[in-house]
Amino acid sequence: MSGFEPVQLGRKDASGQIARQLRNAISQGVWQPGERLPTEQELADTFDVARATAREGLKLLSATGLVVSARGSNGGTFVAVPDAEEVAEQLSDAIQLWYRAGNVTVQDVDEARWVLEMHCVDLAARRRTEDDLEAIRRPVEASRDLSIDMASWLDLDLLFHTAITKAAKNKILELAMTAVHLARPATNSVFVSFLDRKAVTDQHEAIYLAIAAGDAQGAQAAFQRHVGYLDATRKEALDETDAADVLVATLPEVHRGSSEKQGS
Repeated sequence: MSGFEPVQLGRKDASGQIARQLRNAISQGVWQPGERLPTEQELADTFDVARATAREGLKLLSATGLVVSARGSNGGTFVAVPDAEEVAEQLSDAIQLWYRAGNVTVQDVDEARWVLEMHCVDLAARRRTEDDLEAIRRPVEASRDLSIDMASWLDLDLLFHTAITKAAKNKILELAMTAVHLARPATNSVFVSFLDRKAVTDQHEAIYLAIAAGDAQGAQAAFQRHVGYLDATRKEALDETDAADVLVATLPEVHRGSSEKQGS
């Protein structure tokens, strides 16, 4: 087990401690994706525990998705090759729990969104493909139908901004924006009844047209106008309450519409 330096186990939860030490070692690059981990017996000898305890530690590690097991003469436990969608799904679950249990404010979400998406629209204008443009344009066109219910319209709004994030072609930004998008059904509930749907759709179209034209500065300016409108609307909805005093955990989520099933 070259490169791995185990720490002496405490008296309780030996299997959990083994799993945590292995997880930290994987995150630090001791074992690379696709590499085989030590066997149950090797781990048992290393940590001076029963083989069953080492086996349980590997099972706990496997439950996190960091490793996979294979049987046969060439089998064993191997570091998993990360799948972007699976990582995003696990991140989504953890973030939603964090929002509900933590002290994140509406202002925190708004501020993070502005910082991140300003970069996304810039990069999208420089890197977008024809498929990206179609994915951005489609929810803009669909949202012009003012007969659809508000929940479905908000789903289209989310599809629009998610498509821009994907067009930026930066996986780290995409994961970071996942955290923001997950909070939006709740933060939208603050001002949803105050929104002018046509105004928002026109703002989205302006962002789309700038991205389609490859105009990074124009895209950022259009996004800034959109955020400015949302800020003003939220202030009107909150009246004398500061967004910094409103916790995401206290907000109800807007019901998700049927159009959510069409998106990614």
